[in-house]
Amino acid sequence: MPFVFNEINGAGFYEVSGWEGARGIFTTRRGGVSQHPFDSLNMGSGSGDDPGNVRKNRELITSALGMPGARIKTVTQVHGDDIYVLREPDAARPHNGYDAIMTDLRRVPIGVLTADCAPILLYDPKRAAIAAVHAGWAGTVKGIAGKAVSEMGNHFGSRPENLFASIGPSIGPCCYEIDSKVFDPLERYMPDYAAELVTDSRPEHWFLDLWKANRRILERAGMRSERIYVFGVCTACNPEKFYSHRKSGGRAGRMMALAVLL
Repeated sequence: MPFVFNEINGAGFYEVSGWEGARGIFTTRRGGVSQHPFDSLNMGSGSGDDPGNVRKNRELITSALGMPGARIKTVTQVHGDDIYVLREPDAARPHNGYDAIMTDLRRVPIGVLTADCAPILLYDPKRAAIAAVHAGWAGTVKGIAGKAVSEMGNHFGSRPENLFASIGPSIGPCCYEIDSKVFDPLERYMPDYAAELVTDSRPEHWFLDLWKANRRILERAGMRSERIYVFGVCTACNPEKFYSHRKSGGRAGRMMALAVLL
């Protein structure tokens, strides 16, 4: 199992195993200080939670990683495919919307927030570069994960075959029911393998496999299949462990997919 659960200083998270020179984690809702309905390790400041609780939860995570006081660099996520390249450790949070962030700075944690969408962490041990990607259905059909692979090459000299990818907890094909609003662009933008990504649900509705979709996108971008790891646990099926926007009716905290170069 390439994901190992840890609970340190009251913060529960799954860590990607085998990364030498970097760390990649996916937080859970276990631990933390947030109150209902954001209980307990809510990492999302835009969720409606008390901002002080979110700051404390993020401090618990950075302390658990041995970086007390470090500020996690994030972006304003808009369900698009734009990617932010972090060049300076003290850079202000960008005003524009992005759905991925990447860097080659050491000891500067970067992250994206999710509560059903697929979080993807990329790591290049050869060029010492990382990326965190937020892939909901819109970002997935636009191929944001593949674009991140390409941009790591453009900015850091990364080669796709040297990358490792970890697709974290998200809503699974068991629960992610879609309608034509999603199915039509899926067929349009991913015609080669759209059919293998959906199963029939009810008339004009289908179940979508975000995990397989993003795996195929990463493979198409040149990544080696054996270097792509899928957590494979559905957030909607496991509300005691993870936040789920759908399961909660839109009233949920956020997990964070975080990566940092050591």
